[in-house]
Amino acid sequence: MSPRLKIATIFIFLITGIITVRLFQLQVISHGYYHDIAQKEHSGFTELPARRGEILIEDKNSGEVFKLATNTTLNLLYADPYLIENPDLVAKTLTPLIFDLEQEKELDTERMETETDTAYEIEDELTREEALSKIALKTDTELFEDFQDNLKDELGEKTRSQILLAEEVDQETITELTTTDLDGILVTENGDVYAMPPEINDKGDVAKALAEIFQVDAETLESTLEGTNRYIVLKRKLEPEISSQIQDLIDNDPDDNFLGIGMIEEYYRYYPEGELASQVLGYVNYAGVGQYGIEGFFNSSLTGKKGYFTSQIDGTGNQITVGDSVIDPAEDGDNIMLTLDRTIQLEVEKLIQKGVENYQAESGQVIVMDPETGEILAMANYPTYDPNIYGDVYDLTEIELTDEQFQYVYNMGTEEEPTYWLYTHVDPDERIRIFQDEDDPETWYSYENFYGPEVYKNKTIQAIYEPGSVFKPVAMSAAINAGEVTPNSTHYCGGPIQVDEFEIHTFNDEYHGTETMTEVLVHSCNIGMSYVAELLGRSLFASYIEGFGFGTRTDIQLDGEESGYIEYYEDWADSELVTHAFGQGIAVTPLQMITAIAAIANDGVLMQPYVVKYTESSDGTKTEYEPEIIRQVVTKETADTMVAMLTAVIEQGIPTAVLDDHYVAGKSGTAQTYKWGKALTGPGTTITSFIGFGPIDDPQFIILTKLDYPKTSEWCTATAAPVGKEVLDFLYDYYNIPPDK
Repeated sequence: MSPRLKIATIFIFLITGIITVRLFQLQVISHGYYHDIAQKEHSGFTELPARRGEILIEDKNSGEVFKLATNTTLNLLYADPYLIENPDLVAKTLTPLIFDLEQEKELDTERMETETDTAYEIEDELTREEALSKIALKTDTELFEDFQDNLKDELGEKTRSQILLAEEVDQETITELTTTDLDGILVTENGDVYAMPPEINDKGDVAKALAEIFQVDAETLESTLEGTNRYIVLKRKLEPEISSQIQDLIDNDPDDNFLGIGMIEEYYRYYPEGELASQVLGYVNYAGVGQYGIEGFFNSSLTGKKGYFTSQIDGTGNQITVGDSVIDPAEDGDNIMLTLDRTIQLEVEKLIQKGVENYQAESGQVIVMDPETGEILAMANYPTYDPNIYGDVYDLTEIELTDEQFQYVYNMGTEEEPTYWLYTHVDPDERIRIFQDEDDPETWYSYENFYGPEVYKNKTIQAIYEPGSVFKPVAMSAAINAGEVTPNSTHYCGGPIQVDEFEIHTFNDEYHGTETMTEVLVHSCNIGMSYVAELLGRSLFASYIEGFGFGTRTDIQLDGEESGYIEYYEDWADSELVTHAFGQGIAVTPLQMITAIAAIANDGVLMQPYVVKYTESSDGTKTEYEPEIIRQVVTKETADTMVAMLTAVIEQGIPTAVLDDHYVAGKSGTAQTYKWGKALTGPGTTITSFIGFGPIDDPQFIILTKLDYPKTSEWCTATAAPVGKEVLDFLYDYYNIPPDK
């Protein structure tokens, strides 16, 4: 073979190889990508929306099911100005139906404020005063007429005044566009490219120039530059009766005056019960994505799967009747049934709101659980919000600050991005977030609800705290189970004790002499619990703390759960060993705390807490969530002993939690908070929590009530415990349990 022939042969094989590889890439590797393009180019492609699954709640006594989250459809009103022949008639007819006076008043107020700010910038005093004198709010009639005139202009605008062609183009493209100097083409400072169709004289020439710069089809671009105004939104979320009136206009229109006016349905998430269980639910944002709670945790299964309808079309966009049509139906999202009992949830929400208000707390939470199964029967937070109008939590209101208050305004951010807080009280700290007006530095705002988006948080799982004495049953049950003590074991409480550089006191500086372990819990004695911790030692105590579920998330089916924090036991100082026994130096969530004590109420068995009873797919398939045992933490004998001891705690140690007709087992806790490393004291500085359960011979419910920074008293017995008593009283009545006293 001659050298020339060899080269030709090699070249042919090389070209063949390249073509083969390219075909493989196009036909196999990129098949899906090009199939989708072809489908959209040659098929009529319409997405079929899926309905978001509903979230349900049951009243366990009646068995009635209620919708906590569902969907509603409201119409969007749109217009095609290109088809509207008489915009004046259409505007006059539609304005009385879609005019919103309150909304227009808000816009007019904003307009007046802007004009006032602009007028104040005029240097000449006479000119400034003249400009200010002409600024005023419009009357209701003027607002109506302006709205109608603007609507008429919108409906009569056959050509769009501005079209966005590209966003944030590179500097090379900006330079090329600038030097080309095309009619009706605007490039902004950040590289956005706009076309103004009315200002373009020769759309064909401009389209060719732009096509070369952007490497797109000139013919398509020329069509775009025509700027035909084919779609404008007039109003969203039409009231059903307004939709009906507009539909009547469209249906009964012999002269085609309303040709070009139409409505389409839009799905909206709707929460029929308003604020009920809102932190458990979460909400769906404007993009249709679930945030927080059940909506966030189960977002993908609630969303479902969009379907589509396709049919083959010809070059003019008309359907080819002999072509294939495909319908891939939408799959609606799963429905979710919660374990919450509607009646219990309603009642505890009322009681925690009452508790927060009566005891002047910053916030409060309640959990009600079935200790035998781990089912969450109620989970409430206050303050709260309505997920139907979740954005309202960002609403601001103007506030007036005195010279004295200005001394307590601090920027917790940076100079470039300031974050201002107004301290309304110092030691204990009370503060609210405030905002400075960018145009008028002397004007300040705060959230209307004082809390802002903080109310989205479900603090029963998303806020950690030092539990204080409510943790003592965990340490005591560990010591009893390990055989270190019995309820009648004694120690001597003679006064403060020194551990490392710290002096350990009782909460009230009262000391009890010789006391049994039961009395240690009744007195809530820190000295006695220090003795218990030293008997256990680091390793054993830490293993029980871990066994009760602390330091790890419970994995409840809710978004954003915290895991709490406990330092590795080998790093504990002696002082940390003893303070952990009375709930200091560790961080837990309320859900972890109630789940741990529920194990004592449940014969020593730790259960998996859960808030979803079942999910049901669109085809009727159910996924049940059954009670799940995590582990046996302590023996049944230890648990029975602890129930008796905790009953004595209520009867002898917490008079504000004693029920008239029923025995209750439980424990209170008052947790200090700190500033600059030092413990704060007095009302408004503590976090108080109470846990109680009953009936004591066969517990059917366990509750936790928690108040953050109550100002009427620093002690749990005067704040969270009375709230707990009201919850327990209600539950005994609701369960129709006969008296045992």
